Amino acid sequence: MTKDKKQDGSVHTDGGAYIGGGVNTGGGDFVGRDKNLTAGERGVVVGGNVSGSTIVTGDGNVVGQVELHQHFQPIYERIAASPLPLEDKADLEAEVRQVEAEVAKGAQADESALARHLRFIGRIAPDILDVVLATLQGPVAGFSMVAKKVASKVQESKG
Repeated sequence: MTKDKKQDGSVHTDGGAYIGGGVNTGGGDFVGRDKNLTAGERGVVVGGNVSGSTIVTGDGNVVGQVELHQHFQPIYERIAASPLPLEDKADLEAEVRQVEAEVAKGAQADESALARHLRFIGRIAPDILDVVLATLQGPVAGFSMVAKKVASKVQESKG
């Protein structure tokens, strides 16, 4: 890339970076514009608006408790707004809390307990189950493979 420094002090780089002095990256990369990664390199590509989303990257990372509850909050709101009797709403909320607690265990989650809670939710309120399954299977949520696997099995069994 040619850098054309004009007499008036302006610099034209054709879109690249220009540093008028030394740069110390501390061993990291210095990228003036786009950094293109090969298939073997790790990286994250995010397109569009991610406001209010949770993005989990790297190996072995899990969604924290605060983020986890944020993903479940719309489910609790949907339960509260449903026309179900108060007793059913209370039962549903308790079951969803059990699902949330089990999901919080990450890879140590008990698949059979998670499936049992999901089936119970489906018997009382299939529409709420749909919201729970969509939450657990969502690509942005970063839930463990155990949660996604159980949600997928429950989804297949209802259809």
